[in-house]
Amino acid sequence: SQRASVACHTQLFFKNKGIVDEIGYILFVKKNAIVVLIPKFGLEGTVFFQEKGKQSLKIQYNEEIPSITVEGTLFKMFDKVTVTITVDASNMQHQKIRMGLVDPVIPGVSVSRSTPQQSKANEEPTVKKARHI
Repeated sequence: SQRASVACHTQLFFKNKGIVDEIGYILFVKKNAIVVLIPKFGLEGTVFFQEKGKQSLKIQYNEEIPSITVEGTLFKMFDKVTVTITVDASNMQHQKIRMGLVDPVIPGVSVSRSTPQQSKANEEPTVKKARHI
């Protein structure tokens, strides 16, 4: 029940926040997807490259390195990527967090940015000065 509670609160957080672009790092490489960690939120999600009903892409998986090449773009573990995070509410009883690749841009895979090019996801967080009492 703890896992379900965390999932519920994560969905509520992103539902209220709207569509967000964030920087993440590739944790795992699969045959048709990458698993991305978003350190800012401690969130893991999967970005799929090939979905049912969509056009076929040129995908090459290498088990030795663990890497995947999609339309000439190479993805390896710990590579930096930008993803967009949304809540898929198409099925109200089973809402899901969805991630889409924003950068690097791959035609047919990448989604457009939710914010202008100067996204807050690319900025360093502001450092607050400590108050001396």
